[in-house]
Amino acid sequence: MDISDFIVSNTKEHDGFKYGIKLVPKRAMDKFVDSILILARRNINGHSKYKISFKKRCGFKTILNDFELEERDFLNYIKFLTDFKTSNNKSEKFQAENFNTIELTFLNKEMIKISVEKDSTRLFFSISISELEFYVTMLKNMYLDNVRNPSIYYMNYVINPLMKKEREKLYTEILYTLIDGALDNKNKELFSSLCKELKSVRLK
Repeated sequence: MDISDFIVSNTKEHDGFKYGIKLVPKRAMDKFVDSILILARRNINGHSKYKISFKKRCGFKTILNDFELEERDFLNYIKFLTDFKTSNNKSEKFQAENFNTIELTFLNKEMIKISVEKDSTRLFFSISISELEFYVTMLKNMYLDNVRNPSIYYMNYVINPLMKKEREKLYTEILYTLIDGALDNKNKELFSSLCKELKSVRLK
């Protein structure tokens, strides 16, 4: 699973969100469309919201299933993904908003299928165990960065955080990678936004 894009706060398409990360599974058929997106909403009145999106081209159609999660549900989602890696069950479901579901199924010892159903529209991705671990790490890092708390305790379990320096290093490396991509694609707007974000990180 690769980080394909970094969405910054001034992106009009995602108004109201701080930033987001677009992930592309290695087995994606259409690497320009098929993706998993994580977005962090601006902290309003002390309450954070997150948006997780799954986008895939199916024939001539592009299907987008996305969910907005309150902080509590977002943490439950991380726990669901984390617990599944060591689960003895072949398949487990996470109920998102309005009875919509995200289902994980072991295909074999190394591969997992993520099935996402919203309003009777269903799509799926096949990812490896290591990709699932990477996805969980990105979710944790986004949560920790959003609340700016070095250690989060919830429902008797701990989300193992990266140390502040490690998170800043990872974040900086991601920004440099995306800046290189913006230069290669001659995307001046994205390049400018990423450079401003990098400058703000250095000043912290």
